[in-house]
Amino acid sequence: MPQLAANQPPPPDYYAENLRHLLGHVRSHYADLLAPEEHAFAASYVACSNPAQRLFARLIGRKGPWIRVDKVNYAEVDDLEPTLDELHLAHLISVNPSAPADALLGLLTNAERAGLFPEVAATSKPQWIERCVSRHSDAYIVRRVAGQYPWVCVRPYSIFKLYQLLFFGDAEQDLSTFVLQDLGLLKYERYELNPEHRQFADREQLDRYLCLRKLNALSHRVDEASTLAQSLARALSLKTESRLEARVKDKTLNRLGRWHERRGEYAAALECYARSTSHPARERSARVLQRLGDHAGVEKLMREMRRAPRSAEEEDFAERFGAPRQRSAIRTTEYPLNGAVPDNIEQFAIDTLTAERGRGWHLENRFSLGIAGLAFWPVIFADIPGAFVNRFQSAPVDLGWPDFLKPRVDILNARLELLRDEQTFVEVVRRTWMEKRGIANRLVSWGQFDKVLLDAVLAAIPAAALLSLGQFVLENLHRLRSGFPDLLVVYGPGEYEFVEVKGPTDQLQPGQRIWFKALAQLQLPARVVKFRA
Repeated sequence: MPQLAANQPPPPDYYAENLRHLLGHVRSHYADLLAPEEHAFAASYVACSNPAQRLFARLIGRKGPWIRVDKVNYAEVDDLEPTLDELHLAHLISVNPSAPADALLGLLTNAERAGLFPEVAATSKPQWIERCVSRHSDAYIVRRVAGQYPWVCVRPYSIFKLYQLLFFGDAEQDLSTFVLQDLGLLKYERYELNPEHRQFADREQLDRYLCLRKLNALSHRVDEASTLAQSLARALSLKTESRLEARVKDKTLNRLGRWHERRGEYAAALECYARSTSHPARERSARVLQRLGDHAGVEKLMREMRRAPRSAEEEDFAERFGAPRQRSAIRTTEYPLNGAVPDNIEQFAIDTLTAERGRGWHLENRFSLGIAGLAFWPVIFADIPGAFVNRFQSAPVDLGWPDFLKPRVDILNARLELLRDEQTFVEVVRRTWMEKRGIANRLVSWGQFDKVLLDAVLAAIPAAALLSLGQFVLENLHRLRSGFPDLLVVYGPGEYEFVEVKGPTDQLQPGQRIWFKALAQLQLPARVVKFRA
């Protein structure tokens, strides 16, 4: 495939080749899932001339779906007008298709809008668009814009988004991923891709996931139509077959429940929360039940949460909700502030704590996650069916799911057995850092985890402590992804601590309290440094 070089234009076929690769991969791995019109989309593209393929690959990567023709200018496309005509005849784009008037007005500059509609005046762009739409019909606005500033639209945009989802396994990744990799800004681990272990086994599963994503998008618009919430609640009775589907459904139910709760519609809110399996559904339910005076219902939920908390926030809530306020057992040291609160209070804390000796780093969760990523790299990138569905993954699909370790338990135990020897732990972590440096791993922030930090950590913190911390992180990713103390401070060999920094008005958050509890259980030194005005 064509490659990129820094500060040089890409090869003429670069973007087209990336798109051909994406389409070809999906057609070879998911051919049985694609509808006739979805196959036709890729076939139409491949049948186009080289200039048309180049232009379409550029258009599909633009922020759209409406793109002004006068803003389309690419060095690899010599003759724009006939190329646009070819794409139009291939049904890959439409010229001046129907579009919302406000969206078209948003494509214009202030001067262009004033030239087309001099009778409209306002102090801001949103206000101007609102006044123009109120004054003129959509048809009139569209006609005026089309006459002066024609636009095109990628016609099968939803089909392309489907291809993109099937290729990346993630609706958020796009063709820019190729660019980042080919510039050397991102490298990915090598792993096997087995067509038999697809993210979507059949079209029914794919359609169910797409449906849930549409419902999730609609849940952001419940204020626009009074009946939408009820329709969404009915539609969300759709049974989920995978954790991927359940995560989308839970987000939608939680958002819908919160909307009902704010409106005082408590029965509807409780129904939504009861159907969700993710935080904060049970916490919100407990608050609603308390508001309704259902103390037995609250206590039942509390027992469930204490027995099997879904997140650190839920664990903290279950411990504290309704309980008498108690003095915190977390070790806290107070320092006076001689003046205003510093802009960078974490660096101020480092300077204060290391005034006589030592060194500190402001890492937060990047430290705990990084240790887990380096120590358990083979566990994270293990060849598990369905874990890797494309070559651009910084983590397996199920990283952070409650059952992440279940299919990897043997690999985890073998890794633990290997790393229990202190010298082996140090050698393996160093070797992993050297061999994997720069390879995308969602747990490792290479920009912060440099060699200076690694050397200081391995010299100051016992291997057994680091192994225990890494194991705890891996076992609790589904419920404790954030909240690790701000600072790592190393004073000398065997002398270190983790420090959470708080300003005069700052308080510990639920995830932070749970982390302090965990660090105490792991026998790792940690405290809060509180600056008082």
